[in-house]
Amino acid sequence: MLRSWVEDQIRVVKMISTEPKIINLCRFPENEEVVEEGHKFLLHIHDLYPYYENLPISVKLHKPIEKNVNGNEVTINSGEFLVDTVGGETIGKGGMGYSYVEEIFKGKDYFISEIYPSILRDNPIFVISAPIKYNDEIIGVAIISPQMDYFTKTFVDNVNFKQTGYQFFIDDRGAIISHPNRSFILDLNQKTKDIGKGLLKRFSKNEYFFEDNIYQNSKYYIGTKVNFDQNNIKHNWYIVFTQARKEVYNNSNRFLGILIAMIFIVTAVVVWAIYLVSKINQKEIYESKLKKLNEDLECKVEERTKVLKRLSVTDSLTNLFNHQTIYKKLDGELNRAKNDNFSVYIIMADIDHFKRVNDTYGHQIGDQVIVKTAKIILSNIKRTHIAGRYGGEEFLAILSDIEWKEAMEIAEKIKQDISSMEFIHKELKVTISIGLCKWEGESYTDLVNKADRLLYKAKELGRNRIEV
Repeated sequence: MLRSWVEDQIRVVKMISTEPKIINLCRFPENEEVVEEGHKFLLHIHDLYPYYENLPISVKLHKPIEKNVNGNEVTINSGEFLVDTVGGETIGKGGMGYSYVEEIFKGKDYFISEIYPSILRDNPIFVISAPIKYNDEIIGVAIISPQMDYFTKTFVDNVNFKQTGYQFFIDDRGAIISHPNRSFILDLNQKTKDIGKGLLKRFSKNEYFFEDNIYQNSKYYIGTKVNFDQNNIKHNWYIVFTQARKEVYNNSNRFLGILIAMIFIVTAVVVWAIYLVSKINQKEIYESKLKKLNEDLECKVEERTKVLKRLSVTDSLTNLFNHQTIYKKLDGELNRAKNDNFSVYIIMADIDHFKRVNDTYGHQIGDQVIVKTAKIILSNIKRTHIAGRYGGEEFLAILSDIEWKEAMEIAEKIKQDISSMEFIHKELKVTISIGLCKWEGESYTDLVNKADRLLYKAKELGRNRIEV
């Protein structure tokens, strides 16, 4: 269950690192509109995973940049956080001195940090990071930060037996990183540190089941190392289950007591539900409980994977295909057109004076303009046609297997419907410029460039027009 959960976290951070909005954020860190698009995407992911402390983005910079954060000028150096999901509290923090940033820039495909007090609230967290790349060059680091309190509730709090049996985690520093008594987590008290170091000493001798006397209380311990990729984690983790010797024996002779303790404790690690043991058919109960837990986890992982798959191909604001996916769709349509011999037209459209809309009415109204524009484009093309959000306020539509006249009618109808859009601000009027062209055997990139040139010609000639 633990490995499945960690694998799910790695999938999340890798999905973030390959999102076009995040890639563009790292490519153009001084472009406020591009950065804001990436920031909105991160906030959406944080809503899906509220147990993350923060989802900042560390950016590789050739020179420091200045940014106004909550009324204060903040200098951001290479490797430090350009955006976060906690109201700007950590912007300008982080940096190359942190393992999860440094190791990614050294070439790791992901990295799991040490457990440490968070920059934001000083509560225990750990970080999983992944590289953000453009043309195979690392330009930033995507970061997620699960809170150890959530981790402890999930993997520790429910694993207890009778009065003294419970589970906790340590790492190879000897630090207690998860414990039902939260005050023990990362505790610097010498007695607490001695617990972890004593257990590590035993584990180093391949002793994973033993009796020891800690705090003048004789206990049995059983432990196992968590099987993570050693190249991608700062410190190894160990799961430990313990129970008081007196409770284990419970008026039995020494041999029987040790045997019972071994059976009970090993069963606890295997089934994660030893506290339910109270009946003769305890083995059947364990297996049933474990099966149910694994089925629930598989369902959650499958559900989360579906969400991530959808997020990886669509734009979160408009639900149109995103930049990367619309390119793939266009390439596929052109290959299909070569085989089946039909025509393809593309529309490249851009909302006129969109920055002025944001500056005058705010980003919420700007988002409404983008959403309504997307809906109008979808409503005017056929169900077999394809539409995507190419950039901030730019759209691309692929019109397959139609004639020139119909393609022109679709473009004209889109332009007219957008100019007729109404908003809560009655004085707000929106227009769109369009480049429309036919595929004539060139590559999909050349076709897009041709449409893009026509779009900019429409802009230069006054906007709210179609160039073909």
